[in-house]
Amino acid sequence: MTRTERLAAFEELTKLPGLKRASVFADELADFAQLLIDHPAASRPWKVLGPAEDSGFWYLESSAPIGKVAGRMDYQRFRLCLHETHFERTK
Repeated sequence: MTRTERLAAFEELTKLPGLKRASVFADELADFAQLLIDHPAASRPWKVLGPAEDSGFWYLESSAPIGKVAGRMDYQRFRLCLHETHFERTK
């Protein structure tokens, strides 16, 4: 099956009731999450960056100001890759 044939078959599948493309499904989800694991920055809001290569895993990021250094604000940034069972989406 060629790439064009696969895309045409996929387009037909997306016309079925109740089926959504990943981009449509992702737009409906909240952009922020709350961690369900023990982490030093668990109380902060976490931005959901997007899905990882493995099924069910997502990239998350959180940052907070830690003070001014040399006239500019410095931030502490955490990036995690967590399974969807270890965080809860919030709005």
